[in-house]
Amino acid sequence: MPNFSVQSDKLLVRPVQQSDIEPVNGMKRGPDLRYMTLQDGPRQFNDRMQRGGAVAAAVQYAATSLNEASVSVWVRKWLQAHEVEIQEKMLKEGHGAFVLQVNYAVGNSFGTQVFMARDIYLLGTIPMTTDAKQILTPEKMFGPSVDAIPNKATKYHYAYLIGQRR
Repeated sequence: MPNFSVQSDKLLVRPVQQSDIEPVNGMKRGPDLRYMTLQDGPRQFNDRMQRGGAVAAAVQYAATSLNEASVSVWVRKWLQAHEVEIQEKMLKEGHGAFVLQVNYAVGNSFGTQVFMARDIYLLGTIPMTTDAKQILTPEKMFGPSVDAIPNKATKYHYAYLIGQRR
């Protein structure tokens, strides 16, 4: 996931933490994620050990890291471009914090993850960062939403950020 802890000259934002939102009451047993901890089998191991595999993995890692960093730069540039508007809304309401929703897509291009910026929305302002529960309700974060249907290789992601003055 891209690093969303960014700052502009007058504002700084960070990702929403579990303690910032209300727990979901309706969730029952979730999916079993133990398969993620299983070791790779011999076929995957041999594939990675082929000649040039280490170089390809390093190039892929570097490409993904640069691409992932581009989303963080995009969020920082958006924050710089909209900091006056955000500060005016906070001043008008008498609040000291705000909540953003960042929409981005993740696709695959020849085995490398490609992070594509979509849009950023100012969801509203709040008195303090601890009051994010007013805007980030379980219905907002986990409820149904209308979105475009991407192709099978692209997945849409949403990140919720809390910001405040520096």
